[in-house]
Amino acid sequence: MQSIIKIFLLVALSLTALTTNAQVYSSVVLSKSNSIVDIDPRTLEITLQRTPDTAYPISLAIPNLGSITNLKHTSTNATWQFSDLKTTIDAQLTETNLLIHILSEKPGEFTFPTISESGRTKGWILPMFEGVYAPIGDTNWSTFLTQHGELNTTADLTLPFIGLDYGDSTITYIFTNQFNNQVAFQSTSNHLQAKLTHNFTRNHPIKEYAVLIQWSQGSPIEPARIYRQYLIQRGEFISLKQKIEKTPETQKLLGAAHIYLWGDDLITSSDILTWKQFAHQLIAASTATNLTPAKRIWSLLTNTARNAATNIIQVEWPDKYTKSLVTQDLNQMLLKRDFYDEPSWRSATLDNSASELLKRERSTLTAAELTHLNCSLLVTAFPDIVAKPETWGSGLSPKMIQQLSAAGLDRLWLGAAAWDAFVNRPETVAAAKKAGYLIGTYDSYHSMHSPKEKDTWETAQFDDAIYQTGAIVNADGTKRHGFKKKGYLLSPAAARPYVEKRVTQLMDSFHANSWFMDCDGFGEFFDDYSPAHPATQQSDMQNRIARLAWIRDTFGAVIGTEGCSAGIAPTVHFAHGIMTPVIGWGDPDLTNKKSDYYLGAYYPPDEPQVFFKPVPTKEQYRYLYFDPRFRLPLFQTVFHDSVIATHHWSFPSLKTQDNAKTVELLELLYNVPPLYHLNLSEFEKRKTTIKHHYDFFSPLHRQIALLPMTDFKWLTPDQTIQETTFGNDLTITANFSDHDCTVDNQTLPKQTIAVHSRSTGKIQTYTP
Repeated sequence: MQSIIKIFLLVALSLTALTTNAQVYSSVVLSKSNSIVDIDPRTLEITLQRTPDTAYPISLAIPNLGSITNLKHTSTNATWQFSDLKTTIDAQLTETNLLIHILSEKPGEFTFPTISESGRTKGWILPMFEGVYAPIGDTNWSTFLTQHGELNTTADLTLPFIGLDYGDSTITYIFTNQFNNQVAFQSTSNHLQAKLTHNFTRNHPIKEYAVLIQWSQGSPIEPARIYRQYLIQRGEFISLKQKIEKTPETQKLLGAAHIYLWGDDLITSSDILTWKQFAHQLIAASTATNLTPAKRIWSLLTNTARNAATNIIQVEWPDKYTKSLVTQDLNQMLLKRDFYDEPSWRSATLDNSASELLKRERSTLTAAELTHLNCSLLVTAFPDIVAKPETWGSGLSPKMIQQLSAAGLDRLWLGAAAWDAFVNRPETVAAAKKAGYLIGTYDSYHSMHSPKEKDTWETAQFDDAIYQTGAIVNADGTKRHGFKKKGYLLSPAAARPYVEKRVTQLMDSFHANSWFMDCDGFGEFFDDYSPAHPATQQSDMQNRIARLAWIRDTFGAVIGTEGCSAGIAPTVHFAHGIMTPVIGWGDPDLTNKKSDYYLGAYYPPDEPQVFFKPVPTKEQYRYLYFDPRFRLPLFQTVFHDSVIATHHWSFPSLKTQDNAKTVELLELLYNVPPLYHLNLSEFEKRKTTIKHHYDFFSPLHRQIALLPMTDFKWLTPDQTIQETTFGNDLTITANFSDHDCTVDNQTLPKQTIAVHSRSTGKIQTYTP
């Protein structure tokens, strides 16, 4: 009791000193109920006192802030100015939080807070990708954080907050202005510190930011729960249920695995039924005097393909590679508008659809019509040797859709790295939609290349007019370079008419019911100083949101994006890159072909090894990204019932071969979908594994995808037994350990998931 009296005497004395002597600025003490905050207005050093014996360092002292003036205060509020910096500070205290608002009259940088661990701190709670827990004293984590470089609070931190775990309590720092912030970690006297620096840019008329500091119960996901409530109170949270009402196709995400399909060739080696006969007819036609379809096709083959055809005749068992040399040429000629040569097909019997298409000018045919015509012509040239066109193809074909459906996968999201396969064969999209799937293409407006650039990609090609005027401009007047330093970053404002034109043309071609927009959700927002399309980071984000919303609302499409910065979440339906992000960017061991950790080449085009090849994981990455002891479902706590989030396409579910089971358990514990890369042969190889997981995941996800994640616990001191709760009824428990354990009087085998319904008592288990 005497200690408590002393604290309140200190409050009274501090207030008196500040009131009677305007030159004494050593301390401002604010109090509300049992929360007492001591602020040094000269340095912004802040300490929270919750009990007589318990103090929390909220922010360390910041040097060189200069003189202060105009200090005013009450018991719960204080304001003052740093006259040299022309900056005003406003501090407001409630029972459970302290809001520090900072307003500047001029451009420049301001650092606050400097967050530091103390002797009582147990760990850092950080919303990096899905969420991580960095224990105090863990050298792996302190090294990673201090060497990472600056973290911005829209991309590097998916959610704009930092938390400190004190065991029985949690301190949460929410950065209410998520833009123009950089967080830098440093180690001082064996204590890890995080400094947030805000940049007051000249293009913002009102230069301000605020930090909401809240103290609450102890839980590793408490900062995420607080941030979720913060969004709800501000009307900035949109549930998945609301999104389904607005875009009904979104319902199909519930229970859906996510798959990128590969293999966009119109015809594959398996579509030639008798290769030796096919090669014989080609070679025989090459020396014939009369014009035939086979002679025409031979004339269009390269020498490489001709030599391959000769080799096929000579060997007993032609190999896949030799056959592919011929089909590569066939695929190219099937896209040609001059493939048909009337004298060559004069004696051939064409089907009705081909005959009708030939009555039209070739230049008026759509890509799909041209493809249909040329495929029919090829079959006419080699009846009974070449299969019917509707059965052709690999991953991006109706054949693949049929295989997926036949396997009992009734809900899927299907994506493609490029749109050509859908433009040429819209029947693939139609088949997917008929099967009940979501399907769409990858698209991007992040970078633009010169129209003259040869080493380019289709999403970065526009026209010379926008290339000259559409670049994002730095404060010094230079243009921002694009991805991999190629071309320029494209202003979302300048890009908008190009977005509408491209998406409309593509949708007219293949009528997708989903669309995936690269980069927009990642959180990389820019200040643009171009006089033609000026922008702040905030308006840059709003322009990206507007184009995503336009695609969604114009076409009723289910929208996905790379990453999901908090401000993007109300608009999109799903995100790739939250559960597992891009790992080891710039690490030569991952790109060196001689390394054990080589991720693989972007080849062959129908099965790029960088996505398909399972690889071992470097120990440092296993520890930081896959060890479940350091994983937290922070994004799921905030957005589980708003955004369906899964892995980045660079690190799909089966990519890290020594972590595949852990990844599978984490997916189920967090209730997020798996992500795969497939073509026909890969699906055949992985079908049993995929189906085993799908049969457990899909019904569960349909049941609880619209529920919030309400709790997460470590059930053992070593943090290898973990439990999540969804809504008020369902718990999921994961045993990541290498031994069986007992949970609620039930044995949970090692490397196993248990799903428990409290209302029914039903328990289901799953082992990868």
